[in-house]
Amino acid sequence: MRKLYLARQMLCTVGCLIGLWSGASAQDTVRLADRTIQGTVKSMSPLQVVVEHLGQDTTIPVNEIRWITFQGEPAALNTARTTLAGGRYQDALDILNDPKKIPPEQLDRAELKQDVEYYKAYCLAKLALGGSADIAEAGKTLVAFVQNNPGNYHYLEANELIGDLLVAAGKYKEAETYYNTLAKTPWPDYQIRAGVALGRLALAQNRIDDAEGIFSKVLAIPAKGPQAELYRQEAQLGKARCLAEKGKFDEARKIIEDILAVADAEHQELHARIYTTLGNIERKAGRTKEALLAFLHVDQLYFTNGELHAEALANLVELWNQLHKPERAARARQVLETRYKNSPWTKKVSGA
Repeated sequence: MRKLYLARQMLCTVGCLIGLWSGASAQDTVRLADRTIQGTVKSMSPLQVVVEHLGQDTTIPVNEIRWITFQGEPAALNTARTTLAGGRYQDALDILNDPKKIPPEQLDRAELKQDVEYYKAYCLAKLALGGSADIAEAGKTLVAFVQNNPGNYHYLEANELIGDLLVAAGKYKEAETYYNTLAKTPWPDYQIRAGVALGRLALAQNRIDDAEGIFSKVLAIPAKGPQAELYRQEAQLGKARCLAEKGKFDEARKIIEDILAVADAEHQELHARIYTTLGNIERKAGRTKEALLAFLHVDQLYFTNGELHAEALANLVELWNQLHKPERAARARQVLETRYKNSPWTKKVSGA
């Protein structure tokens, strides 16, 4: 009798858990940095998402949203989100393009279809920036998303990514237009984010004074929160690069040291950019071994960002040759040409 009682208790517990899981999956979930909000997404725009939550409408600014999971979506879609968040863009794209994992008939809401379209375009763009896909194709896909879905909550991020692709293609004036879309938002953290993009654009054009002015301006914007601090650190890296271009190497290195002292270890892309910037500063200062060590950090530890990894590898090819290590240079070149064949850094090394 006791065994029968325990069995019934176990079944009851399992039934309760299934009920809880079912209830959770029967709602949309908006993931923020520190919490989630469950309910029904009623509307969205480039600036906000409205969720019916506990009988009331809750308006959530887009700059606070990490992602949204939708009621009834294929489980593989969330797997794709976490995969791309880890920088595995090709793996995520393979999931998104697999009709067995994400059946088209399950995408029965406009917002859900748009999410899949955006993440496909996002992955393709990231691959293109790293040199693993065609920039023109990625750009067309993202532009089509923006034109067809002007009310989607991914709209601003998509505009920024189009700007990045245009910079990579050397189309600087067009890139500025897309970055300015972010600059016009009402949030200080996004204004810093846009300023970082515009500052890097000026650096790409060798407009050093303009770039330094842009970085200094956005660093003066008062903004709180972890995302704002992350964008501020990106702006500081940009300013360090400007100082190095002007021969102020000690000031530039001091900025790098200060950022490294407080940078969150989980932000691998930030660390990749820190060491890439440091490598460029040391090369500019004529410190070959120190530059080599900085770029090796990117190659060995922070290689998930294809664009920065390709830049590091291209520098390593040249630095190993300068240090009379042709076998090491050949190894770096092989990785560069294999993984990032379409990258401008690969073309630079090959002399194309």
